[in-house]
Amino acid sequence: MCSSINIIPDCKSVENKEPEKKFANKITRSEKFMAGCKALGGQSAAEIASELDISRQYVYTQKKEVANYADSLDASLPEVQTLRLDKIIIEMIVLVLTLACQAPAKGIEIFFEMICNMSISEGRIRSILYEASKRAQAFDDQVEISGIKQIAIDEIFQNGKPILTGIDLISTYTFLFAEEKNRTGETWSIYLDDLKEHGLEPENCISDEATGLKAGLQEVYPEANHNPDVFHGLNGVGKEIGKLERKTNSLLQNEYDLEEKIGGKRPRAKTFEALEVIKPKVQEAIRIYDQACILFCWLKTLLGFSGYCFEDALNLCYWVLDELEVVAANIPLLLKEIVKVRKLLPRLLSFIKRLEQGMKEISIRTGIPVEAFILMYQHLSVNTGSLLSNEIQCKLVSLLGARFCEAQEEFQRLLKNTKKASSMVENLNGRIRVFIEVKRVIPPSFFILLKVYFNTQRYKRSRCVERVGKSPLELLTGQPQPNFLEALGYR
Repeated sequence: MCSSINIIPDCKSVENKEPEKKFANKITRSEKFMAGCKALGGQSAAEIASELDISRQYVYTQKKEVANYADSLDASLPEVQTLRLDKIIIEMIVLVLTLACQAPAKGIEIFFEMICNMSISEGRIRSILYEASKRAQAFDDQVEISGIKQIAIDEIFQNGKPILTGIDLISTYTFLFAEEKNRTGETWSIYLDDLKEHGLEPENCISDEATGLKAGLQEVYPEANHNPDVFHGLNGVGKEIGKLERKTNSLLQNEYDLEEKIGGKRPRAKTFEALEVIKPKVQEAIRIYDQACILFCWLKTLLGFSGYCFEDALNLCYWVLDELEVVAANIPLLLKEIVKVRKLLPRLLSFIKRLEQGMKEISIRTGIPVEAFILMYQHLSVNTGSLLSNEIQCKLVSLLGARFCEAQEEFQRLLKNTKKASSMVENLNGRIRVFIEVKRVIPPSFFILLKVYFNTQRYKRSRCVERVGKSPLELLTGQPQPNFLEALGYR
């Protein structure tokens, strides 16, 4: 360590010039440094001079140099930040550990005991969370939600109790998040009426076909477009085809096991008989599963942005369902789910009508021919690089000219904002599972805390570039908003 310290050259008087040079050459750099340190520590200059055979003046000089060097080290050290554990800081730590780290009360107690060397009771933790929930409610009541136009509402469950949930499909803002004893139409009407008084006037509502939810929507928002969720609409058929897959795999495994036994040293006659019986069953199971899987994939494609107009998509979906019914002739549960999809079908495709209406509105606003947007949508149904794809591109360039890029941007924006599923609610359901696993049961007052926390967390990454660096609340309002702790008044 000493060898890395630079000793500043001595400032010597003229009369002592020669003796100092002699002393400087006589002792090493380490000895010079130690001489200054001893003098700075209180040892007399005479003793140090006697030990090293140097003058007392030289000892005083080194003492001054070491003192200056020590001062320079003190000045270069970064200022140490201290955290005073007052009431506000403790409350902030409890909130961050609970919401950001999903820590249970016992874990928070251990953190304060081991890291902060202080004790905090579970009762105090609950008191902090309860007080924070009241602050969160006050903040949430001030949020303007009149800008929400497309919503997804659904019910998620905690220990059998429904949690009524509503999300803005554009900004991802959660405007409803409350636990209730039931999910009847009356219960939904109460919550939706309250939201209506706060300014919520959606144009499109996407939900599953739950009876109470549907009744509440019809009562409070009769003029809005009520669209069934595509995900829930196809979920039943998907589950039944999954069962077919597992059954087919099981038969294949049995066939493989029998073939292994036949390949042994002493195959039995019963094994050959069993193999002959199972082979046609395996072939039939593979045929049914392959056909059902292919048809289901076509159905999912048609219930997306397939490039077909509403009438064509509807007719193709009916044809696919007819074919599925033939394949599932001896599978009652799959037939039952196919019938459900058939009943929902026209409404499941209502998003195409909304897309077509959006094309007309953009055409009126921008002056871009609506035929251009129709061609862009049809282009989704053809393979990129095919002859038909090239023909559509040529037509678009000829029709739009210099406005081609502008029209593409308008169409992509419309496509992105035309929603058809309530999958964001399922995403929220997955996010609260962590808290339910930790707490076993989430108290009702905790949901408002979660709601404000989720709405004020900024996206670090997203497939939608415009969301990166912004919170759902900022996306909804279009204005900078406080983070979670600031929203609750802790900063």
